[in-house]
Amino acid sequence: NPGATTFAAKGFVIMTMALSTSARKAENVTTTFDDNHGQDRTLVFASVPHMLPAQPAQAGVRAANIDLILPVPWIYGMTPVRNNNQPAPDSLVVELQIESQPPGTYRIDNIGNCSAVPTGFGTVGPQCAHLPAATAANPSPSRLPVLHVVPGLSLQAGSPYTWAVQNAPPNAAVFLSVNLSSQGTFLGQPLPVPLFDPANPSMPNPPGLFYAAPDCWIHISPAATLLGISDANGNMAVTVPIAAGRVFVGESLFVQALAYSQTANPLQVIASAGAQSTVCGPLGIARLYQFGNATAPTGQVSRGQGAVLELR
Repeated sequence: NPGATTFAAKGFVIMTMALSTSARKAENVTTTFDDNHGQDRTLVFASVPHMLPAQPAQAGVRAANIDLILPVPWIYGMTPVRNNNQPAPDSLVVELQIESQPPGTYRIDNIGNCSAVPTGFGTVGPQCAHLPAATAANPSPSRLPVLHVVPGLSLQAGSPYTWAVQNAPPNAAVFLSVNLSSQGTFLGQPLPVPLFDPANPSMPNPPGLFYAAPDCWIHISPAATLLGISDANGNMAVTVPIAAGRVFVGESLFVQALAYSQTANPLQVIASAGAQSTVCGPLGIARLYQFGNATAPTGQVSRGQGAVLELR
């Protein structure tokens, strides 16, 4: 809990550490420890007691103040000494065995989910919003805020990703259109396509393709469409698995939401502006761990995560 959580100093923690380089990448780490280290594996300290420092309340990421000093020098990429024409090693492997420690919790900052701030594009006007039906208690209802897509903040290959849709009519069909681009055409017209005649919003488009949906635009030519039903508050969330592989890092997903609304306009459809999210990970790190057994031969793999330590 940033800004509130503290940890007392912890000692002594008895640890053994080995370092090596490996041709194995983070994305193909196996669950067997010995499969992952390299032939240059070097024991840099064995059964050494360490005092972990007290951690005060800290807003944000802590300083790298867990300082592990190596009595045996070890230089990344130089064990064994290589000729100038040899390529640099692919990966650094840090093996840490915690042989004993006092009871109590002591958490360590770790590299985790990357953040890719979503960006919006396109436009939507106030008339492209759900208009609740008139009732005796409310004969002149106001329109809701416009339909809105809220993308998740961490889009990583190989992980699930969620888009939230807000301000839909209650218990209504909601469609989320997805593509890898916001360029192209929709029904033969270049994007963005107005769902109304801009010169005369109350009438169908000149080609006669649509009934009037003032202020509504199509910003995506759907490569895929995801369907859901909004809840009683007009909210819906769609979660999809993203294909694994670092080759997807830097690719973007473009989305737009549409929802069914019987009372909004003659087309009975409202549309959101667009949203773009870029794949920011996975980070090139993996954590293989086993709790409660310092000599276990196998463990669990967590990709994109690793403890923040300083070795010198």
